Amino acid sequence: MKTNKLRLSTIAALCFSSVAFYSCSSDDNSSTTDPVDPINNALNLEANYQVDRSKLVFVKPELKSFSEPTLSWKVIKYEGVDKDSLISNEKQLDFVSLKAGRYTIAVEAKDNKTAVKHQFDIVVNKEAKEYSAKIAKVFEYLPSYGQFVNDLPKYEPGDTQEIMNKKAENSLMKDNMISLGGFGGYVVFGFDHTIVNVPGKRDFKVLGNAFKNSSEPGIIMVAYDKNKNGKPDEDEWYEIAGSEYNHPETIRNYEITFYKPSAELDAKEGDFEEYVKFKNNKGQEGYKPKNRFHKQSYYPLWVKESSLTFKGSKLRNNAKDTSGNGSYWVLPEFEYGYVDNHPNNHDESAFDISWAVDKKGNKVHLPGIDFIKVYTALDQEAGWLGETSTEVAGASDLHLQGISIETRK
Repeated sequence: MKTNKLRLSTIAALCFSSVAFYSCSSDDNSSTTDPVDPINNALNLEANYQVDRSKLVFVKPELKSFSEPTLSWKVIKYEGVDKDSLISNEKQLDFVSLKAGRYTIAVEAKDNKTAVKHQFDIVVNKEAKEYSAKIAKVFEYLPSYGQFVNDLPKYEPGDTQEIMNKKAENSLMKDNMISLGGFGGYVVFGFDHTIVNVPGKRDFKVLGNAFKNSSEPGIIMVAYDKNKNGKPDEDEWYEIAGSEYNHPETIRNYEITFYKPSAELDAKEGDFEEYVKFKNNKGQEGYKPKNRFHKQSYYPLWVKESSLTFKGSKLRNNAKDTSGNGSYWVLPEFEYGYVDNHPNNHDESAFDISWAVDKKGNKVHLPGIDFIKVYTALDQEAGWLGETSTEVAGASDLHLQGISIETRK
């Protein structure tokens, strides 16, 4: 009787999973071998997938037998407990979870002729080596012109791009500050895990040195390692849409070129206006000034090229001379969504991956992110304060830190 009951339960399970294709019989003598599961063959998926928590696993079904199929992916069980959670409608499931355990996934693929359903497990394991909540690697650091360039971090003769990347990495891993200089200057960094996009919560924080009426906002771009090559690629970036994203004075595709000043100008001290030459794609050209407070070159000295061109979205200027005589400048913060815009202890220095948009401004759903790029979003000078330059002083995964901050409604 035990053998017969086991046999019947096996057939029942196959009937349930193959309901679109077979009318099953409970007759134990109807076949001498188990029937082939046509659903598994149709989508060519594994029975289970193994991955560490906060790491992406990609599940790609075979869809060549379909014509323009639609798919739905649901978590139907977690650790044996029934769930019913739609997680994706994409043709590939990019899955990541903060929680270890066994997830049972149901996928349905259908077109106007065929509907196929399949179930499989994703086993999420606790990582062998505990992750760091902070930055693990700087991929590239390239500041624009600026009064803190070559100082934060410190340039020394002979330093290459790779050495400056490492210096920026060492600073940011310790939450020490680096300067991005004027418009377009940027840093690209990553983590030793994927920061999970948790619904309703802010997912990461990027630190700066902002305080009340001293905001030098930088735009955030995010990416996840979709091709699993361990580095950020150009086609993977999405912008975190802050409060100014749709402002009429925000300029998309702004482009500016800075030209390397002569050694004589670099050596010149004091306040003078005609220092770093620039030209932008709005028909403007001229010079950026130098001030008496910072005597080093304002152009990144490890760059051998005689000019640097930066591209991105430019936000409206926020510098105001409230004294009327140039002695007192304020730089009010924008509402949300930018680095070095609010103090580090403010909720608005934390960001939600769900704010990401594509190049056309459409909202996207990212399962998580592996890489962050920050670039200076203003092109302005504020008198004796000098150029507006975004500073970055570290970044972290809020979920690994156990910090829960609600997203904006």
